[in-house]
Amino acid sequence: MQRITSVHNVLVKKALRLREAKDRCVSGETIIDGVREIKRALEAGVLLEKVFVVEGFKDGILAPLASRQVEIIETTNQIMEKLAYGKRHEGMIALSKPKRWTFDDLKLSAHPLVVIVEALEKPGNLGAILRTCDGVGVEVVFVCDPKTDVYNPNVIRSSTGTVFKIPVVCADAPLILSFLKSKKIKICAAAPEAKKIYTQVPLKGAWALVFGSEDEGLSDFWLKVSDETVRIPMKGMADSLNVSISAAIILYEAFRQRQI
Repeated sequence: MQRITSVHNVLVKKALRLREAKDRCVSGETIIDGVREIKRALEAGVLLEKVFVVEGFKDGILAPLASRQVEIIETTNQIMEKLAYGKRHEGMIALSKPKRWTFDDLKLSAHPLVVIVEALEKPGNLGAILRTCDGVGVEVVFVCDPKTDVYNPNVIRSSTGTVFKIPVVCADAPLILSFLKSKKIKICAAAPEAKKIYTQVPLKGAWALVFGSEDEGLSDFWLKVSDETVRIPMKGMADSLNVSISAAIILYEAFRQRQI
């Protein structure tokens, strides 16, 4: 096992650069921060290039990593704190090259539930939505006009690693719409101004649920092409919820209907 003790080591510098979106975009690599997230990436077959572990680290994940010939590098607590996100670390950071999904990769069921998120800015919101999508069995998530990259380490962390399980395709709106039409998938958009409450629309069959950013909501494009628009009733001063909470409420209603 290689051991690194200097923050100036080239591998440490490479890992630190991957905290920047432009470097992730150019290299196609990212950082996975956290034991649970690394385990889920491993289970999903994600290519793990190197794993940094803090000195004295012990966990059952080391054996499967070694069996797959992933390079394991022991390092100091100081370096681990520098590499990790936030104020805490779990003693393990991975450098990985996750899959970039395309339309051609998708294999949907006859009656899929899919999700479209448009122009989301906050990685935490995207990650939370992906976590909910995993919970209700969404078959694909389309990220339309993204303002944060799918494999931002904060997306990975807030999704608890489920981002590696669900196919996530980044594309512009017309391409996504063309794909939905080719699969005869109907569209239901979440919008505060909708007349119908989210429980009033039958969501069995092939449906795409569309959610927009908190600041701007959905674009006219999706509002015009949607077969249905729904809202969550609000009694207070606020007219909408956090987008990840709105998505969770409507997705679990779809899940409830589809289980009946």
